[in-house]
Amino acid sequence: MKALAAGWGALYDEGDQKWRWRMGLSVEPQNEAVDLLRRLVQAPGLSGQEAAAAAVVEAQMLRLGFDRVWRDEVGNVIGERRGDLPGPRLVFEAHMDVVEMGRREDWSVDPFGAALRDGKVYGRGAADTKGSLAALITALGSLERAQIRGSLFAVGSVGEETLEGAGLRHALEALQPQGVVVGEPTGCRLAMGQKGRARIVFWARGRAAHSSTPQLGENALIKAAEIVRRVESLPLPEDAWLGRGVMAPLFIQSEPLPPLSSTLPHACQVVYDRRLVLGETEESVLGEYRRALADVPGWELAVEEVSFETYTGRVLRAPDFHPGWHMPPDSAWVRGAVSALEGAGIDPRPHAVPYCTNASTAAGEMGLPALIFGPGDIEQAHVPDEYLAVEDLLRGVEGYRALALGLPLALASQGA
Repeated sequence: MKALAAGWGALYDEGDQKWRWRMGLSVEPQNEAVDLLRRLVQAPGLSGQEAAAAAVVEAQMLRLGFDRVWRDEVGNVIGERRGDLPGPRLVFEAHMDVVEMGRREDWSVDPFGAALRDGKVYGRGAADTKGSLAALITALGSLERAQIRGSLFAVGSVGEETLEGAGLRHALEALQPQGVVVGEPTGCRLAMGQKGRARIVFWARGRAAHSSTPQLGENALIKAAEIVRRVESLPLPEDAWLGRGVMAPLFIQSEPLPPLSSTLPHACQVVYDRRLVLGETEESVLGEYRRALADVPGWELAVEEVSFETYTGRVLRAPDFHPGWHMPPDSAWVRGAVSALEGAGIDPRPHAVPYCTNASTAAGEMGLPALIFGPGDIEQAHVPDEYLAVEDLLRGVEGYRALALGLPLALASQGA
């Protein structure tokens, strides 16, 4: 693997980034993966703006000979590889959208230039999650039909950075798979669970008055401070698999905005990010805060509802609540994945991740066997000079190949 990565410098002229993808030239899978990652980074797109990346994904699936390639109504790109052997339907997915680049001056490279330097591909989305997408498409496209059991689907999904799972759900409902592998930067370590996430909004209601006579009104900001005090005093749940939950304040804003001169705020909003452990539901989480604030008058809370318009014009809308989940480590599904990765020379020790992914929908909501696996480090996500090491990318290709071949056997052993 290291020898492969060390040879990349000779393939590209990076002094002035004169890189061209040679359309139609037959190259090895490792070359395909790097080329594809770079073209994906050069096709930026926030949630709802993934059309350029979708075109790159669609073209590459067709180029690699996928049996079917199509876009669904919300803009997910789906490619199918059919095998000669009977078996399950498995989905390998990574999202196409990225977050904002942030301040351009914080980057030492073009955020969308896909520079290849010192064995790393730089650019927004390189690690999160265009590296996973490039690796899984390359891996599935490199398999011979005689090796494949059942059908393997590669999915480039939309909207994950705005609303996890909303885009992927459409693909899963149509494909009805027996298992899902979600591509996220795990350092090519197998993740068999994750914390969930919820965005919770508290509103404190008051009554406006002149700030020289505050006794005539009710300052909503003071009430919000009491809400925060009580919320911060509550113990957070924990479990053996996912650890302790998290409740982090993100945002506070009083009304009217901008503040009127010498006027008490009549309302105040506080937004929290809650990281969820196993067993927590929307009802159980909100119920805990309702009980804690029962004697405080004039407040409301809810899970925020998020919506966005996809690049195909469909509006996706859902509560921003994504449950935590964990696969049993002794299940045939996990044991099969561990065995497959070990056979490919990849560290097979499974773990759980603290961040939220599309797998919350697949496993936490739809009850599908799921895993998280992908090249890159989560610490590279959303930061300036984001990068993915070529060595990790190639390890990801081998990992996805191993999972695509091993998981169907694992599902067959448990009668799926």
